[in-house]
Amino acid sequence: MGVFDIRTEFSKYGEYHANKVNVAIHMVFVPTILWTALGITTRLFPQELFAYPPPVSHLLSYIPGPSPLANSSTIAMLAYILFYAILDPIAGLLITPVIYSFLVTSQQFAIECAGSMKVMVVLFVVAWVAQFIGHGVFERRAPALVDNLVQALVMAPFFVFLEVLFACGYRPDLNRELRNEIGSRILAFRRKSKKSD
Repeated sequence: MGVFDIRTEFSKYGEYHANKVNVAIHMVFVPTILWTALGITTRLFPQELFAYPPPVSHLLSYIPGPSPLANSSTIAMLAYILFYAILDPIAGLLITPVIYSFLVTSQQFAIECAGSMKVMVVLFVVAWVAQFIGHGVFERRAPALVDNLVQALVMAPFFVFLEVLFACGYRPDLNRELRNEIGSRILAFRRKSKKSD
């Protein structure tokens, strides 16, 4: 099925994230990277690129707080949500309010708070350093982004979210199937690594 198959995407990303400490690091710092990236993008490209259609504006008026700016961050997150919904419609629906809150809070922080750019850049760098420590020290394997940058950046938030859902009992059969596939991929990687040594 390829790029729109949850089994393929999750197991490809998951084979780089089997160590529990590395996964815990990702649980904290992937959301940090997403939130800061949205805010940094808003600071760099604050201009609104489109107007929400009237039905969308009407719907957004029911949600407390400011609406997301119609900028490049919002367009990117709409693409993420669509991709996640194709991979797993229920999980895609469940992550939508999380992404919405990240989008609105990061945008508001970026435009309202003095010194926000400095704070976001520091958090962004610290989060990336933590990720590389997780891979180098605990996982002992290069990050997924080395092999596929786009897949890694797009799948990371959904991987973390699915880890939380699976821990709460979401789709146990799928979780078991994915863990088995990830285990097979890791075993194949280790065998290949031993042959090249």
